[in-house]
Amino acid sequence: MSGPTLSEQAYQHIKKQVFSGKLVPGDRLVNRSIAEEIGASFIPVREAIGRLASEGIVEQVAGAGAFVRLFDRQEIAEIYDARELIEPYAAARAARHITDLELAELKSLLSEWQDLGEKIMTARRGATTKDLDHWLTLNERFHEIMIHASRNRFLAKITANVHVLSQCFAAHRSSPKILSHDLVKSTLETHLELVALLEAGDESAAEALVRKQLEYGRDSVLSFLDQARS
Repeated sequence: MSGPTLSEQAYQHIKKQVFSGKLVPGDRLVNRSIAEEIGASFIPVREAIGRLASEGIVEQVAGAGAFVRLFDRQEIAEIYDARELIEPYAAARAARHITDLELAELKSLLSEWQDLGEKIMTARRGATTKDLDHWLTLNERFHEIMIHASRNRFLAKITANVHVLSQCFAAHRSSPKILSHDLVKSTLETHLELVALLEAGDESAAEALVRKQLEYGRDSVLSFLDQARS
């Protein structure tokens, strides 16, 4: 079985740097440096950058190069709009179809998530960039499992194609102060409740809770951005 292509390696390499905060919004992607880092020519790097640009994570500027996109307030609000169309429905379907194995994985994620939340809540200086990266990775994986559990291949494909989650995470992955005590507490409590609803097969309650989670997330993120820019 063959491994990933050089283009795929370059894509994953750049994406990882964006999501870890090593590349932040406004940073220029230097083809030569990226090619050297993965041991490839410029061609797969250009292909990877083109793919990231099509997903909205990178912006290509004629005559200047490619840059990590800085999402504005309206774009982030629109990302949440898209999530609200997809994830509540996925939660309802997941409550009907989720397997014991998927529930076990969600519970394992929650346990790790709660440990991280306790660390953040008790830390004198709050969350670090590393904590935020870990937090968002757990959140992303949680929702990936839930969407997969909906047993709707087209729904999963649409989610993957529009990259709703990855765009949203990239928009604020380098701002650890967004993890306030209220946000940490609310997120953990509602996701714990969601797992219980999925396990109980309560479709309507799971759908309503995910919609409530997204509304709270939208308000928290936009409020944080407004305060940071004021």
